[in-house]
Amino acid sequence: MIAVVLFAILYILEWPMIKSSKKGMKRAYFILLGLFLLWNTLAVSVAGWPNPNDVIRLLFGWADRLFG
Repeated sequence: MIAVVLFAILYILEWPMIKSSKKGMKRAYFILLGLFLLWNTLAVSVAGWPNPNDVIRLLFGWADRLFG
């Protein structure tokens, strides 16, 4: 859970760059922040919920056989 909070803080530190952007960019920023927090919170607290590494391994696991 600490990692979720840490990455959320890092994401929020980009706010000065986003603040001067267009309205659509701000909306996308907060939607991505909300999805990120929701996904990672569920991955930490719900048994069986895939964390981002599991999803990446599921999608690109075939590449391991090519390079390994």
